[in-house]
Amino acid sequence: MRFIDRGRLAVLAAFLGGGVLAGCTLHHQGHMNAALASLNEAAAELGQATPDQAGHIAAALKYTQEAIDEVEAGMTYKIQTGGNATSD
Repeated sequence: MRFIDRGRLAVLAAFLGGGVLAGCTLHHQGHMNAALASLNEAAAELGQATPDQAGHIAAALKYTQEAIDEVEAGMTYKIQTGGNATSD
């Protein structure tokens, strides 16, 4: 059995928690929801990867979170501007 240190576990929990929250609070937006789910899955996989690797995993997690944030911002923008929530 492989163990994750507490810091990595906290990062993983934040990614997964953000995905659950986003799914609950944002309207269904087809491709955007699929992208968000894939990004959250990628974050979970990265959270289980071998630590360090010259900082590349940490960088990948950072960029993945930035992508998640951008997708969520785009979905929120569409809702706030009255866009059709069923097409994206």
